[in-house]
Amino acid sequence: MNKPRDFFRTHPDKSYRPRTEMYTHKPEGVIDAQHYIIAPEMKGRIEEARPCTLVTVVDRDGNPRLWPIYLPRETERDNDAWKSARIAARNGIDKWVKLVWVKRAYKIREAMVGYAPDPDWNKLPPFEELVRIAFGEHGIVRGTDHPIYRELFGAKPEANGADDI
Repeated sequence: MNKPRDFFRTHPDKSYRPRTEMYTHKPEGVIDAQHYIIAPEMKGRIEEARPCTLVTVVDRDGNPRLWPIYLPRETERDNDAWKSARIAARNGIDKWVKLVWVKRAYKIREAMVGYAPDPDWNKLPPFEELVRIAFGEHGIVRGTDHPIYRELFGAKPEANGADDI
């Protein structure tokens, strides 16, 4: 759920690049962060969630990756990192590109001619399937009963039946 590290191509179909909100959960004492998509019906209900475009990219071998490119909230200004990431994703629609971090923004490095053929986009599963694979069963917050929503707002933990013996 991070930016691509190697050369990539961006899926040309806009349905593989939807705008959404994403919450990244980083509990104390845990190294890996967990990412959650905020469903449209929950938009604006989790202040820590950020607006983003969830971009589908593939590497040279055709392996897909979902890359959240953040957008400013209504009260924020855009920043160079987000702007340059969006430019790189747009460039990746037509050519193989790689992100290179320089100061506070990404520069784009284009692959040399012959690096790899154009991706076969028909080999990718539908976007919803990519989301299910990347985020897992509970990866979309659809309501206030979602475990991460309950944790964020200090709700009493739900009984899981283990103590009801």
